[in-house]
Amino acid sequence: MTNHIKHIAASLAVATAVAVLGGCNNFLTGGETSTDPNRQIIATNDQYFVATQENLWSYWGSDPARLAGILTQQFQGVANQYGALDATYSHDENTTNGTHAALYTSGGLVDIKKLQAGARLVGDSLYVGIAQVEEAALMGTGADLFGDLVYKQALQGVANPALDDQFFVYDSVQQVLSAAIANINSSVAGNVGPGGADLVYGGDPALWTAFAHTLKARFFMHTAEVRGAAAYASALAEAQQGISSDAGNYFGAFTATASETNFYFQFHGPAGRGGDLGDGVFLDNLLVSRSDPRRTQYFSLTGTPRWLSATRNAPDFQQPFVTYDENTLIWAEAAFRGGNQVVALAKLNEERANHGLAPEAVAGTALLNEILIEKYIIDFQLGEESWNDYKRTCTPNLTPTAAGLPIPGRLYYDASERNTDTNIPLPNTGVNGLRNKNDPANATSDGTGAACLGQF
Repeated sequence: MTNHIKHIAASLAVATAVAVLGGCNNFLTGGETSTDPNRQIIATNDQYFVATQENLWSYWGSDPARLAGILTQQFQGVANQYGALDATYSHDENTTNGTHAALYTSGGLVDIKKLQAGARLVGDSLYVGIAQVEEAALMGTGADLFGDLVYKQALQGVANPALDDQFFVYDSVQQVLSAAIANINSSVAGNVGPGGADLVYGGDPALWTAFAHTLKARFFMHTAEVRGAAAYASALAEAQQGISSDAGNYFGAFTATASETNFYFQFHGPAGRGGDLGDGVFLDNLLVSRSDPRRTQYFSLTGTPRWLSATRNAPDFQQPFVTYDENTLIWAEAAFRGGNQVVALAKLNEERANHGLAPEAVAGTALLNEILIEKYIIDFQLGEESWNDYKRTCTPNLTPTAAGLPIPGRLYYDASERNTDTNIPLPNTGVNGLRNKNDPANATSDGTGAACLGQF
């Protein structure tokens, strides 16, 4: 990581210096449209935004999400490394090689910070706030996957940057999101935002604000197994301000153009690795047992192995990542955890109605189980959320596919990162072990009270 961090600090310093010099000549005063493309010295804010936007989609829609889907049995690893992960939970530092580094480089934190610096130079608080949402989304997901992260010293040029505690990262992410919401809703003149470069929300402040609140609710939930009632109360407060309809869903705006296709299509398409991954037997059987119409929406019923439905495997499928359904069920669970079963049931049935499902009439532990099972179903392909919820609640109570072994609770840091930062320990030592601090092993399943089968 040392090399990554040094390069980040150097490139950020150069970009900022050039931008400041340009500002003295009114180079940026007319906005990006006044930049002479034939004399371009640094990337424009919109170019940085496009890169960071796509990197976030990749984090939620490519290899980390597929790995998480295998571990929660929403996908089945069939061959090669995915087959080994499914059959024996075989994974090491090379399983995710590049995933950890991508938090920082190639559209990661370095470019997000460049975007924030560029937006501040032109006095665009809206753009600053949107970039802060991206930062929080990315680094919060990094904490979900890896636990402790380099964050505080990430852009400081430190030779061996220290890992920050996972909960420090989560708390920092919450602060960044609060600042983002304030900036997005600033009335300072000069707020333009990304406009058409934003392929999801078009720079709409209201949509970005609701998205930020749902992210806050999501990350509060990720700390709730350890922090308990306070975290659930915070998640509830944020969900009440979060995404309130499908029109506010945050998705990957993929197209049929070869360089812009959905990551699942790229994986399974003509030039991909179709056959390495199939639909998850557990999730498929669950949908069958509930006569759930989402079975055919999610999966094809033919093929060996069976794969995604034609709709979801289309190159231009608009992959959802953070949704109204997720927000509604966070609201339901957080209300239940706070003792309000009336609201919990109402929000569960609101989400069910959104899919044409009949209302439930359950209470007590059965109500919590229904909320968690419904969330497991809608978590399908929402990045790593099914794994995060499983680690926190042991619901559904999955039987490990590798007999006698616990379901892995985190990813190892990339080998290349450990080789360049002496603060990163060897696998299965210290903070580079089986589970993260926010997810101690559950003795029982929250949904049923039965002994937890996959966490020990």
